Amino acid sequence: MNYEPSIEQKLHNCDHSNYTLLFEPVSNSNGSVRFIDHSQGKELTVGINVDDKAFGYRVQAEFPAIVADLVDLAVAIHASDRLAPHNLREKKRRLFVVLPVRHPELLSAEPFRTKLEDLLEWATGSEWVFDFQTRVAPERFVKQQLVFLSIVPQGCEVALWSGGLDALAGLYTRLRMYPEKSFVLFGTGSNNHVYHRQEEVAKKVQSIFPDRCHLFRVPIRFHHSGMQHKNKLSRSRGVVFTLLGAACAYLMGQRVLCVYENGIGAINLPYRASAVGLDHSRSVHPLTLLMVSDVVSELLGEEFGVKNPFLFWTKAKMCKALAEDGRNDLPPLTMSCDSPHRQQPIQCGYCSSCLLRRQALAATYIKDRTRYVVLHGNRPPKESSLHLDHMLVQVNTLRNLLDVSDEMDLQWEALTREFPVLDDIVDRGAGAEILLPPDMRSQLIQLYRTYVSEWDTVKSQIAVCPLNQCGKQQISNRNAVNVQ
Repeated sequence: MNYEPSIEQKLHNCDHSNYTLLFEPVSNSNGSVRFIDHSQGKELTVGINVDDKAFGYRVQAEFPAIVADLVDLAVAIHASDRLAPHNLREKKRRLFVVLPVRHPELLSAEPFRTKLEDLLEWATGSEWVFDFQTRVAPERFVKQQLVFLSIVPQGCEVALWSGGLDALAGLYTRLRMYPEKSFVLFGTGSNNHVYHRQEEVAKKVQSIFPDRCHLFRVPIRFHHSGMQHKNKLSRSRGVVFTLLGAACAYLMGQRVLCVYENGIGAINLPYRASAVGLDHSRSVHPLTLLMVSDVVSELLGEEFGVKNPFLFWTKAKMCKALAEDGRNDLPPLTMSCDSPHRQQPIQCGYCSSCLLRRQALAATYIKDRTRYVVLHGNRPPKESSLHLDHMLVQVNTLRNLLDVSDEMDLQWEALTREFPVLDDIVDRGAGAEILLPPDMRSQLIQLYRTYVSEWDTVKSQIAVCPLNQCGKQQISNRNAVNVQ
């Protein structure tokens, strides 16, 4: 007779966990997770819900139980990563997650579980261990209800929708490239400001391209969680977004989910030699998208892909369609900042994401009407030039590597000696991109050559202090030179 230990016994014997998260069945309301911080000897219960009524708008009548499990898994990952404190400079964080699901035998089976845990370790730098239990609870309303008449024609393209500049530029470009196609934009998150921005940008695009864009969102909400400080360094954000987006695409009858992200930002090479691992986010990294594709395919039992059609495009190239149509009014609606400020201006203008945004708009001659703290605020921080310095060092490194020879093989050898991950991207990604490895290497080389050229054109325009202070600093610098 097989004896299955209880959860309490597993916890008692668990030596692989800094944090344990015991989920009640994921729900639309009154859901909860018991969070245990073993390092502090603390325990509390936090409310967590998912508002998935948007999944009622779907092409297929059936809402498969395994897709519902995929949604619950994404919610559990989001909650776990936000609740468990994370410091990249400390030892590896370990999480033990207990989650009730409809098909525990499928989620517990190899190789799904290994693929899932490998994906999360790659994306978050933490060790994850899952214990999938049998769910005993009423089904959520969206799974039980009759399907609404779908407002979206079959054959639509389903894409993640963040409300950022890449999402906007990518959608705008795809709308122009495929005038016969409709698009489903899928958003998620737990921030009301982000939700408002997603809706505002989508409505503006919908007014330009009537009846071709449809926005659906599935928010995840905490409640009664004030006692636990939320982890801002949520490296699982991209994984959660793509898992929920995959569920949306599947219910729309698609087996591909699109992500609109420029190649420079997606690959996100380190700016300096001392940067390690997750100093840079891997949210939409090519390897992350491949691993998510494998996880979803394994769970669904059929091929599913997460694709980035702009992997070989710079951000400036993505913005070209906006520039050609004179849409200077659209970029200011979007958010790019890594650390938005509470007061106006919201976007800092000096983090790496803001700088890449400003560089892209300048390189495409789009008048940047965005207000930034560093240009329009009162007092920029002393370290406001740090990110720009790092980015320009990287640009110079890339230029030197690409200039070692006129031969592509020698250029690639130089690039991969400095950035070995590029070899992994080609080795594992060429097939998914339907490219031969030499062709993919050539396209990546061209991506970085274009990026360097864009910076050479606009770097004198990218300031990191208010205009009046920049002028004073330039005068001060000239005086210092004259004195010397």
